[in-house]
Amino acid sequence: MRTSLVAAFAALCLSLPAAAQKVEVFGGAAERASSSLVMFGENMMAGITVTYGQPMWQPEYDSMLDKLKGRLNRLGKDMWTTFLTTVPVEIGGAKVEPGSYVVGLMCDKDGKFHLALLDATKSAKAGTLPFGAQTWTPDVLCPLTLNKDGAKEAAEKLTMTLAADEKNPSNGTFTLAWGKHTLTGALKIQLAK
Repeated sequence: MRTSLVAAFAALCLSLPAAAQKVEVFGGAAERASSSLVMFGENMMAGITVTYGQPMWQPEYDSMLDKLKGRLNRLGKDMWTTFLTTVPVEIGGAKVEPGSYVVGLMCDKDGKFHLALLDATKSAKAGTLPFGAQTWTPDVLCPLTLNKDGAKEAAEKLTMTLAADEKNPSNGTFTLAWGKHTLTGALKIQLAK
């Protein structure tokens, strides 16, 4: 009887929350946007998707471009921007193997931009999150070309697009648009057979 009473008391104590620990909770049912390319034909198929939260553009962001130099930054809003591909692809000439990646944006010391990809499983095991200082090392850096004021109309929300060439669907473009600025990279898709 005494043993079962001690066990019940221990179980009760272990099930109580730690009073000294303060936990803040964020998140919920956030809107997310995505762009996908799905290709299939006789004896071939491919699927590529980028999924992301859409922050709103603010006019003061124009003056912050130089502050990005030499930094790895989060990309998007809320939780990770993700990139999934079932086939090898090239973005801006950098090869991306099939898999799932979390995505950041790297601006090197010369002001050149890169899509920064980190294997999603590696990221999850390391507990890497998109909030705060980004100290992770990308597995792949995909060069992108900055077109200041390159958009015909300002994109109020961050927009990423995967587009295939109509005449040659294994070629295309990755485009990131925000405000009047765009970042673009040539997209080459190695179709699975």
